[in-house]
Amino acid sequence: MGDKMIDRRAMIGVGGLMGAAGAMPALAQTPAAAGATPWRPAMEEQDAWMDRPGTRHRLVLDTTTIDSGTAAMFYADNFYAQNKAGYGIGPEALGMIIVFRHFSTPFGFNDAMWAKYGATIADKMKMQGEQAIRAIKGNPNLSAPAPAKPTPAAKKGDDEPPVTLAVLAERGARFAVCGIATEGMAAQLARASGGDAKAINAELRANMIPGAVIVPAGIVAVNRAQERGYSFINIVD
Repeated sequence: MGDKMIDRRAMIGVGGLMGAAGAMPALAQTPAAAGATPWRPAMEEQDAWMDRPGTRHRLVLDTTTIDSGTAAMFYADNFYAQNKAGYGIGPEALGMIIVFRHFSTPFGFNDAMWAKYGATIADKMKMQGEQAIRAIKGNPNLSAPAPAKPTPAAKKGDDEPPVTLAVLAERGARFAVCGIATEGMAAQLARASGGDAKAINAELRANMIPGAVIVPAGIVAVNRAQERGYSFINIVD
């Protein structure tokens, strides 16, 4: 009796294993194994501006604060400079996108908008010091500020332009400006000035810095840039 029981159990065990083994190929029949095409992101027409022809390397910098929006300029400048110094690769072969969203969004608008709304922007963004002073005259990161006093004659090697958004734009950098944040910014400016939010939103969109593109949302631009081959860095300064 005992031997028969052992034999029966052994047969059941073997049969179970054989049944499992027989089922395994069916379980492992994944879409990839079946020859299905791997997933690829769709290339939306609205994002075609990201495809700068001839680029060998691409980088997107994501910013959400005043400080990170400012720091991104220097990271971008370093990317250009060290690709040139270390690899002999000029800016024409580099794709660079800086995303301005959330609190860094105002950097996407030109001097005229800052001269008109800079005091409110500086207050809302809690800008301080020289940056706050410059904010009421124009975009503090767009171009170099006028010197407070005459500077000595430039020495040899001192002819490098200061790091500004305008200089980066000349090198080919593009700026993705958050549309949702722009709408919210227009609403804040309207409340502060007694103006019309829709009109201010349209005004902001018509007065962007060189190289800037309004996108539906900054986070969408972060996604689309990576799908188009841009390496991603979140600036947290």
